[in-house]
Parts: sequence; C-alpha cells; structure tokens
Amino acid sequence: MRMRGKFLLHFFGQLLLVILLISVLAVASFFYLDWRFSEAEANAGLTKATADSFEAWLDKNEDGTWDVDEFLKMSVRKQKGWLQIINDNEKTDYAYRVPKDVPSHYSRKDLLSIYQYRNFDNYKLNYWTVTINNETYLILFGWKSASEQLLTYIESQEPSLASLSQYKKSTVDYIKREKGAVYLLEDSGRLLGDINSTKKERNTVNELELLKYNSKPWNYKREISFKRLDKTKWMVASVPNPVYIPDHEFNKSFLRNVMKTLFLLIGILVLMICILTIWYSFRFGWPLFHTIKWLVNLSKGRLEEPKNRKGQPVSKNKKGKTKQPFRFFAEIFESMDQLTDTLKRDKKNREKIQATREEWIAGLSHDLKTPLSTIYGYSMMLESKQYDWTPEEVKEMGQIVREKSEYMSKLIEDLNLTYRLKNAALPIERRLINVVPFIRNVTNDFTKNTFSEGYDIAFETKKEDILFAIDEAWFRRILENLLANAVKHNKKGTAIRVVLEESAEQLILKVKDNGRGMDEETIHQLFNRYYRGTNTKGPSEGTGLGLAIAKELVHLHNGTIHVNSRISAGTVITILFKKD
Repeated sequence: MRMRGKFLLHFFGQLLLVILLISVLAVASFFYLDWRFSEAEANAGLTKATADSFEAWLDKNEDGTWDVDEFLKMSVRKQKGWLQIINDNEKTDYAYRVPKDVPSHYSRKDLLSIYQYRNFDNYKLNYWTVTINNETYLILFGWKSASEQLLTYIESQEPSLASLSQYKKSTVDYIKREKGAVYLLEDSGRLLGDINSTKKERNTVNELELLKYNSKPWNYKREISFKRLDKTKWMVASVPNPVYIPDHEFNKSFLRNVMKTLFLLIGILVLMICILTIWYSFRFGWPLFHTIKWLVNLSKGRLEEPKNRKGQPVSKNKKGKTKQPFRFFAEIFESMDQLTDTLKRDKKNREKIQATREEWIAGLSHDLKTPLSTIYGYSMMLESKQYDWTPEEVKEMGQIVREKSEYMSKLIEDLNLTYRLKNAALPIERRLINVVPFIRNVTNDFTKNTFSEGYDIAFETKKEDILFAIDEAWFRRILENLLANAVKHNKKGTAIRVVLEESAEQLILKVKDNGRGMDEETIHQLFNRYYRGTNTKGPSEGTGLGLAIAKELVHLHNGTIHVNSRISAGTVITILFKKD
C-alpha cells in the first residue's frame, strides 16, 4: 500500500477508535448514572417513583400475565414490602410478596381510606394510577410501618391511651428500644403530653406537618403514624424513617455522581490523550526526527544513515531488517537508502570524472603543447639566418606546420562541438534519403585516407534501398568517428565492417572489428567526453572526443548506441535508430 493510503487508513482507524472509545465511555456513564439513580429510587422504597416509572417497569401480555421489571422487584424487596396491581373491578390482578393479612379485594371504603391516610392496618402504603394497554390500574406498594406497629403495641398494652403518665414501664421501654416517640395532641394542635421526644420534633408535630409528611414522606427523618382517640384528641407515633432521602440530598447526591462521572471521563480522556501523544511521538515522531537527521547528514556530505552507539543504522536491527517503529515509513526509508546509495555513487563518479577530466586536460594540454612546440621550433628554424634552407626543406617544414595546425584546429573544433551538443545548441536538418549509397560512399572515402591504410574496411548490406531521415553532414561525422576509433585502437590488418540492416521499427547500423577488444572499465567510460582511451598511436590521429561526439549526434537522430566487446575477440558498436 502506498504511503498516502497508509496514512488515510491509519488516521481514519485511529479517529474511529477514539470516537468508539468516547462513545463507549459516554454510554457507560449514562448507564452508570441511570443505575445510581435507580439505586437511589430503590433505597427510597419507590416513594419517588411516578406513574411513568411503573409504565416502563410493567407490561401485560395477551394471556393476562404480567412482565415485571427486575428493578421493581428489587426495590420492593429492599423495603421489605409488597406490591399489588388492582384492576377496575377492585380485585388483585398481580401480587408480589403480599402477606396473608392483606386482602386480594378492596371495598370502596378501603380504597378511600388508603387515598386519605396512605396506610392499611399496620402497613404504610404508596399508590399510583397507571394506564397499561389502554386499561387503568391501581398500583399499591405497602411495607410494614414501624410507627403503626408502635401504635398497635401501645393499644394492646395500655387500657387508656390518653394517660401517657400511667403507661407501664415495659411499654415505655419498648418505645425507647424502637427509638420511637409518642405525642398526645388536641385538635387545636396543643401538645398535651409526650414520651421519649425531642424539643425539635415537638415543635414540628402539628397538623400541617402531618399533611406535608403524607405528600412527601421521604423528606422527613422520622416516620409518622397517628390515631384519633376521640373527637378532641389524637395520638402521634414516630420512629426513624427507613426511606429518608430528602429531595435536596437526593439532588446533591445525584449531582455528586454526575460530577464524579464527568471528572472520571475527563481523567480518562486526558489519560488517552497522554497515551496517544506518547504513542504518536514513538510511532511518527521518532522516525520523522530520524529522517530529518538523515537528511541533515546528507546535506553535510555524510552519505550514510545515522547510527546508534553500537555503530548500527538506527532504523535497522542486528539482522539488517527494519525495526517495528520504522516499518510504517518503509517506503520513505527505502527511498532514503536509494538516495544515499545514489549520492554515494554520484560522488564516486564525480571524483572519478574529476580525476579523468584532470588527466584528459593534462593529456589535451600535452597534445596541444606538442604541435605548438613543433610549430614554434620550425618557425625559429625558418627565421634563423644561420641556415640557408633549400626549397624542398622549406616545403617539408611548411607541410609539418600545416599538419600540426590542422590537428590543433580539429581539436578546438571538437571541443566546441562537444559543448554545443551538451547545451543542445547544435542545428540539425534531417532529410529523407536512401542511406545505402550514402553510407557506402562515406566508407569508401574513409578507406582512401592515409590514416586507414593497412586496414580491411568494407560496407555490407542486404538491401539497396533503405529510406531514413538524416542530417548528412552529422551522420557522416558519426560514421567517420566510429571508423576512426576502430582504426586507432587496433593494429593494421584488422578487419573492420560497416553493416546496415533494417527492421519494421528500426534502422540498425553496426561497426564491427576483430581487433584487440576492450575491458569492462573501458566500455563503461567509452562515451565519456572526459575519458581518453588508450592504445592511440599519436596526437595527430585524434582528439579523444570522437565517440562522445558520435553518441550525442546519434541521440539527435533519435537513436541509441551500444557496445559489445571482449579482450582479443573484437568489438561491435551497434546503433539503433527508431523510425518515425
């Protein structure tokens, strides 16, 4: 997979994972808060439940059976209570943990008493009216009331309930043991007497507080029951309230849970950010920092990957394989390795070219110095008055001076031509001609040169009509330079053949000889304009630029040049021209 695809897939996966984790945390937090809220409701003995709550907890099947949520059952059990569902006929449609002394059918008088006093015998009651499957039901939740039991006990033990001062010691002890309190009140609210009470509670025992208690019993620390003794007096009994969870405490507790959950979420998110930061710095930061350091090394000429204290490349293990943190950037490090190798190779080639160029310039200086020395010497001899030169001697010296001058002119012309070719500043005009007679004529003209005497040079072709577009002057130069190279580097008697072939897509020109051949190093440097070949027989026989010029001229004719040679087995130079 390409680097771009890796990044897209990786970051998409990371983002998806983060979103998934946040979603899981959010859902888990919601369920945790819901559980805490439900737990608080359960501890409150369903006193805070609403009709909507029961409609969510209850469902009636088509066969008349009921599906009751387990949370509802747990809440009933926690309060040690019981649950009844009463239908429109005032009969029990569903019962859970209902004691034997609780009726299965209620009269209207019983129901009115329940609505008014929220109790039945010794049981405290909460009730709700709900609609399930378009039918209305009465939900009764009852639990054993300790305050009612206290009143019942006193009634069974004392013949005169209003005579608090005459209560038996056992009755008073029972009240104290149950942590209860008993009050005797007039209708006007005046306190007539009390047992085991506190000043704070005495100030709150009045008809208004009793009404408020009946509406929200969970807001009071004490559970309250009362009994009318006669037309003017009534008795109130109180015990610790098992479902005491006041609204403000409930809200504060719930808010506390919300804040705890929120801080926990923030903490987890911060931890995730820290872990991801460390992970990303390890996964991406380290490889990127290493790459930058590597590039800095390359810019300073240190052509190698940064190494650790043990002298090993940082991104590689002992076996030479890429380490895990660097594998994501494998393409980059492969490219960096290739770049480093290329720079090393280029540096080595530059050093080699520089050395070759210096050698070539030194040789070129020598080549120029030699004919200049000759010209200078002969000019001094001709100028000297000590000698009286004959016309033949003057003619011979003039011929030598002309040859040396021609060599120098040819050398300067070749230098100029190589740099024109290098800068693509050479004009070329190709024309479609029959190249067979043209190449034959060039080959024949070359054989007439004194330079080629003693060599077996011939042109071979199987066709007499081969059309190809060439610039005649520069194409002649290509062939002459190749032939001159074959002559310069081989002994007399060497057979040199110019072979012309044609295929459907290419024109193929070969210059073959059976001479000395070349080694791999010479073949590799053969067309380098800074490389001067060996085995030349003298400075007048060439400038050392012929093959470099030939290669560039071949490229201008939309061709490529290849060399195949072995020591003592001869050389074949093949030029492939692509047909337009």
